[in-house]
Amino acid sequence: MSKNIYKGILGLLAAGLVVMATGSCSLEEKPYSLTAEKLAASEDGAEQLVTGIYAIFWDNWMMEQTYQAWMDYDHDHCAGPGWVLSSAGSGDITGHWAYNTNNDMWSSMYRMVNRANKAKESLERTDAYQTEPKVRQLYGEVLYLRAFAYFHLVRMYGAVPLRLASETDNDCPRSPVEEVYGAITNDLEESLGYLHFVSEGNVGEWGHADKTAAALLLAKVYCTMGSTATACGGAEMIVDIKGKDTRFTCDKVDGSENIIAQQCYSRAKELCDMIISRRGVDFDLMPEYLKLWGSNNRRNKEFVWGAAAGGDVDFRTTGLNNYFTPAPYGGSGAWIYMAPNLYQQYDEDDDRAVYGVWHYYLTSYTQKNWVSFPSNSEKYNAANLPENLKAFKSGFNSSYKYGVACMTKYYDGDISNPSFFSAKNASQTEQDVILLRFAEAYLLRAEAEVELGDVAAAMSDVDVIRNRAKATTLYSGNVTDKVEARSLVLKERGLELAMEYNRKFDLLRWGLYLNVMNETQSIVCGNAQRSTVRTKKNLLYAIPPSEIAENKLIDGNNYGY
Repeated sequence: MSKNIYKGILGLLAAGLVVMATGSCSLEEKPYSLTAEKLAASEDGAEQLVTGIYAIFWDNWMMEQTYQAWMDYDHDHCAGPGWVLSSAGSGDITGHWAYNTNNDMWSSMYRMVNRANKAKESLERTDAYQTEPKVRQLYGEVLYLRAFAYFHLVRMYGAVPLRLASETDNDCPRSPVEEVYGAITNDLEESLGYLHFVSEGNVGEWGHADKTAAALLLAKVYCTMGSTATACGGAEMIVDIKGKDTRFTCDKVDGSENIIAQQCYSRAKELCDMIISRRGVDFDLMPEYLKLWGSNNRRNKEFVWGAAAGGDVDFRTTGLNNYFTPAPYGGSGAWIYMAPNLYQQYDEDDDRAVYGVWHYYLTSYTQKNWVSFPSNSEKYNAANLPENLKAFKSGFNSSYKYGVACMTKYYDGDISNPSFFSAKNASQTEQDVILLRFAEAYLLRAEAEVELGDVAAAMSDVDVIRNRAKATTLYSGNVTDKVEARSLVLKERGLELAMEYNRKFDLLRWGLYLNVMNETQSIVCGNAQRSTVRTKKNLLYAIPPSEIAENKLIDGNNYGY
């Protein structure tokens, strides 16, 4: 997608279509309508309109760094020093450097909405979006991207201004959460009629959304809605809190009072059935962990969709290999890693523990403290492990007690044959940011099946994922209780999708965030601790003051700000 992005931006700029401005969610980027209409009338022009929306992923450091921080630092499965996680990891983004700037996720997502509105309207002035297969695909992508943006906005900020036309007044009130979800599902349902499966052709380069991506995102939206409604009914969940299974009653989730959980879960299951029925046609599960992650496995059949990086440094990320990979594998050090309470939930032979973390690494390039993780482990000196993944034998560096589970998931190399480096690799690496992958279809279907009353089918779906990981504990035929099954699905999402931008929002949608964070109390971060104590204020993000100042119909900020 990178070349298309460059071409799209250059074309839009040349046509005078994109005029950047700072400020509220209106973010005036006024098109010349005649130019936009001409662009929309041809396949190449329509592609330029749409790739201009995709370009927002790489505007103002969104995917370079801000997205990872705001979506995935504040939960019970993330650990790291406080100076790295900053206020984004404490549940209050107002102290983060991106807050109230063009890097703010509010601003980024509304830019995506605004450009999608303009592209949609331009395409609708022609017949091509109804008659030409490639333009139909692009029109479906516009709907998809607008829904993607609003799905993020409603989960982060709750009720938000619903702008579905480019001429929406700058003064726009916040729409109720249920209305926003209605707009999201309408866009995604409609997009399914325009988008193509990869095997059908007319889909752009990797990074363009297709029909599978839309179906998977829509299933995720419906499961989100269904879980919020189920939580409001007093559902129970068992969550591992530092090795102790703790039973919680889910808190009420605001904005879900009129959502009908069964309808949401029925539609989610239908969508996942469709996706899984096409396994091996468009997408598939990779056969093993070592063929899933690492830059040598880039853009494999399991990765359904994500933000595509390119050769230009402006289309690269600094927050993946740089922050997650320790020395001497080319990263900055043990900065962000898997919390111990998550690591301890894996079976000993689970590939996500055997190959999913570094068992032997330097704490930094300057201190030269070689660490084995887990400390003095015999398990991770096994003959089947590559030499560079083994932990040192018992007694090595026994005085250093601060080993942590640094994840291999974002290693910029071959996990099965990792390389040592004497210094950090370039901070900006050509790594795609994976946002949807095929494995999640099984986990979303399992969640729907539990809530629809078919625990046996749900546990079979969870076991598909556990079998791929070579986990020794399987659930099929052994679990019949609904609360236990619901809890195991949530647990497996944590194990399989660790640091893939889901955990915080899984806890929020199930009304578990405050309970789990406060019961956890703190997470040991190497040789430091960070508090996980949270209050009602931390349930939603702070709307940037620039929006409140410029939008007269915004009725104040979220609670506590």
